[in-house]
Amino acid sequence: MAPTSLELSTLGHRIRHQRVSQGYTLDELGELVGVAGSQLSLIENGKREPKLSLLQAIATATGVEVTD
Repeated sequence: MAPTSLELSTLGHRIRHQRVSQGYTLDELGELVGVAGSQLSLIENGKREPKLSLLQAIATATGVEVTD
């Protein structure tokens, strides 16, 4: 079942919150996880669904669990 735009938006807000709380810019976090900052922006704005491997990399880079 594909996620709704509301679910993607919520996920994006959570990712943005973790990124900002760690003091990373989009480009800095993108470099850590191996994607362009513009791709992270699309995810944070709920316009793109990230792969699980990218979610795991973001969680590791921001010091949280994927489930958070």
